[in-house]
Amino acid sequence: MKYKQFATLAYLSAASAAMAFAMPAWAQDDKEKESSSGIAEIVVTAQKREENVQDTPISIVALTSDALDQKGVNSINDLFTGAIPSVRTAPFVGRASAVSIGMRGLVPVDATQVTRDPTVGIYIDGVYLGRVSGLGMELSDVERIEVLRGPQGTLFGRNTIGGAISIVTKKPSGEMEVDVRAGISNYRGRSMAAHVNLPEAAGLSFKVDGLIESRGGLVQNPLAGSKDYTEIEKYGFKITGLWQIADNFSLLYAWDLSRDNPTSNYQYITATDQSAAVRPSFITLDTGRVRTARIGVPVLENPQRAEGHSVTAEWDLGNALTIRSISAWRKLASVQWDQDVGALTTWGPNRRFSRLSYARVDQDQFSQELQLIGDAGDFKYVFGGYYFKENGADTATVFSAGTLNATNNGITLFPAPTADAGTRVPDRAAEVSIKSKALFGQATWSPSSIAGLHLTGGLRYTDDEKNGRLTFIAGAVPNLSFNFASSRVDPMANLAYDFSEDITAYVKWSRAYRAGGANTRSSILRPFGEEELTAWEIGMKADLFDRRARINIAAYDSKLTGQQVDFINPAFISNTETVNAPEKRKVRGVELDVTLAPVDGLLLSANYVYTDAPTTPVRNIFSGAIEQIRANFTPKHAATFAVDYRFPRFSFGQLRANMNLDTAGNYYANGTVNFKAEKAMLLGGRVTLGDISFLDNDLEFALWGKNLTNTRYNLFDFRVAGRNTATQYNDPRTYGFEMRARF
Repeated sequence: MKYKQFATLAYLSAASAAMAFAMPAWAQDDKEKESSSGIAEIVVTAQKREENVQDTPISIVALTSDALDQKGVNSINDLFTGAIPSVRTAPFVGRASAVSIGMRGLVPVDATQVTRDPTVGIYIDGVYLGRVSGLGMELSDVERIEVLRGPQGTLFGRNTIGGAISIVTKKPSGEMEVDVRAGISNYRGRSMAAHVNLPEAAGLSFKVDGLIESRGGLVQNPLAGSKDYTEIEKYGFKITGLWQIADNFSLLYAWDLSRDNPTSNYQYITATDQSAAVRPSFITLDTGRVRTARIGVPVLENPQRAEGHSVTAEWDLGNALTIRSISAWRKLASVQWDQDVGALTTWGPNRRFSRLSYARVDQDQFSQELQLIGDAGDFKYVFGGYYFKENGADTATVFSAGTLNATNNGITLFPAPTADAGTRVPDRAAEVSIKSKALFGQATWSPSSIAGLHLTGGLRYTDDEKNGRLTFIAGAVPNLSFNFASSRVDPMANLAYDFSEDITAYVKWSRAYRAGGANTRSSILRPFGEEELTAWEIGMKADLFDRRARINIAAYDSKLTGQQVDFINPAFISNTETVNAPEKRKVRGVELDVTLAPVDGLLLSANYVYTDAPTTPVRNIFSGAIEQIRANFTPKHAATFAVDYRFPRFSFGQLRANMNLDTAGNYYANGTVNFKAEKAMLLGGRVTLGDISFLDNDLEFALWGKNLTNTRYNLFDFRVAGRNTATQYNDPRTYGFEMRARF
């Protein structure tokens, strides 16, 4: 990176800090919330060891369970609102549980194929999740979420060029504790969650978590007896056992099972290339949300089933060394039925109508990680090895629910979803086998002769192998297979300096990569290679005025080589080809996090993200024309603001009020549209009356609301040339009441 460019980013960082509007601390821990003065310390494990987030020289945001409650974040899908501005989360067309997750301008659009990988790694209790399908399931009893921004190739490995999201759940406490929460909301919403800790016996502690949630559809279906659009129905269980075999040796076992049965999102028709002569009489262009769909058609559930086992063994040999082993097995079965209600079809009398896109993903994975964490004089180190194996299969078929009638003013439904005449089933199907092995190490030297200096270096060696084949195309068995193999080293270097106990600055250089593979939507199973991202980052972290003010700021400059670019076949929209563009792509940005505690009980915070992701010229493999490839779902400006006030305690309980505002600029949803989605500004809030003593129990009552102003904006746009533009809007205003009891 050129000096002038980096200096400009540093200047923008300082200017942003000076202009920042401050707001609430999202990271106040439950154990510390009784202390109303100062900003709470947050412990994270971003470098595989527990340390204060202010001592971790990377750009990171950490949200504790209390912060997640106040923000109303219960699932990955809740991040659609921009609750964490660094994280860009978007649906894939109308599918309910298939989401794309990205950071720093690196957001994949089609993340549903088993032969392709994401740009952001998702980890739960140190276990990497290979597939994004099913991530709409509600989070379990979360202790905190750590959002690590930028490439994390050394300690977290492959597929983290945008960053990593680490979800840490609560362990058994060893004491008898019951935490039950129940709530109701508009759109017939119902929810209940229970977390039970059992008392320790003979060194064994157990914890049981269970949850169930349902909600009616946001758009009603006129077809009697059929589901509505965007319904929610989910439940899950988790059992965790902790065996403290000795003072310095423990085994933690966890088993979880979750089911999710949502329905597809409603696809609005906001533009059309088709003439008025063929437009059905019941279709008008949508200019805003509707409560009832344009016509009644079958809407099916999208069942997701996820199950996992993990064993974490930890042997503490004192300050010198801790040995940790994480073994995990997971299995996923995900089905999607995407109902377009005519949004993506060609209109006209007697033509097929109500496109039902069926997709299924089956996946299982095994992973094993060994970590050696310790201190040696002036050195702190982490060394380890990692093994990952994944088997996956996906299949897809386009069905129709019926046909338009001869007068073009109604539809005739088939007895069951039917493929187009002459189409053989399935349209496509694929399977893949993935193996990845890695050795990694990172060491920090803090020379005692130079107080405050910290030099960190890290390397990760990765050996990847991915083999796959198309098992069906249009019902026939093709002779198409692919192989991807890569052996590489990804380094990292970090120079940090503590100007005082409360102020740290750092400069970081790192490299990470996203694995190659093949596009199963390709008619020739076209393979593609890996993406590689290198990035410079400069940052400062400061706790000021006796921890009354916290300012964290980072500026980065990154370069992506071998960008994986998708092109849609204009003759058949379900056929896409992926190539590695020879042109390099550059992304720069600034990330600013500010928290203030000006008076006791009041917390103000702001999180602001600036992303400069210019277009990249790439030659379209179908037309031969040069196209400008854009960063999808990436606004130039995004921010969250919040205010949290804890009133002086009343004799009967503690009153707390929280307001939050999530805002983002406009962005391009994907390469099919040449217009930007609207700017978003969503207001939410929560009022809680807690710490109410009743029969030796602790009661809490809360009123909450999301999108209180009922703002509407384009969450996703998808255009089919010669047909229509299908749009998905954000959720309308939702609100509810919640009661919680702890004893």
